[in-house]
Amino acid sequence: MVEMNTKPLSSSVAPVVEYFMAHPQSHQGPPMLYQSFSELDRSRLPDVIESISGAEDMFIESNEEEALPSAGRNTRVNTHISKNQEHHADVMLGLLYLMVGGVDEAHDLVLPYSLPEDSEWGGPAVYDSPALGSACYSPALVHRTEGAHLGELGLCGWDNARTWFEETPQDYALFDKASNECENLYVHSAFTTDELSVLEKIKGGRKWHWGTTMDLFSFSEKTPSNKRVLYRFSQ
Repeated sequence: MVEMNTKPLSSSVAPVVEYFMAHPQSHQGPPMLYQSFSELDRSRLPDVIESISGAEDMFIESNEEEALPSAGRNTRVNTHISKNQEHHADVMLGLLYLMVGGVDEAHDLVLPYSLPEDSEWGGPAVYDSPALGSACYSPALVHRTEGAHLGELGLCGWDNARTWFEETPQDYALFDKASNECENLYVHSAFTTDELSVLEKIKGGRKWHWGTTMDLFSFSEKTPSNKRVLYRFSQ
């Protein structure tokens, strides 16, 4: 199991991350609904996501009484956030929804920052956002979860995910981080000879990166044995 970074989380975000660690999402989600954020029925999601009401909830609260003496401990300091922070916080909120199965919510929240045009689901486009890298990487994760189901433009989720990975700036930091993590899993996990044969066929002598991992996801749907390899690789 890959451990998440232990950086401080706000009191609103921490329960969602803890829920995700205890209830990891399947690599293949249900078909997407393709509804706007306001139309989505969030009663289908776990209650823990209700701890987050907006962008400000993404930020660390103060545990210092002296920060705001009249308000006491654990009082939010960032009641006013910059536009830069707001953009990143909206994308982060989308990823938190994704972590609890809110694939459509995640899709709608990040779309304005990644798609350079107004959209039915995301609303007005936000141009030249400082969160562009994360905003393009996030719909790739959304559509990767959509997987074998048909979605936008009549494409399956994996094909849409590839498009978004290609749209993400190639110097985006998570590309190298995810690639290195996959390489570590590949080297240090005790795969059987048959499992290694499947992985080598998919990898094709290349380094693990978003392209080869997408091949692994799509290839895993073909036979039960390949699904087992994916399951072991993702643990």
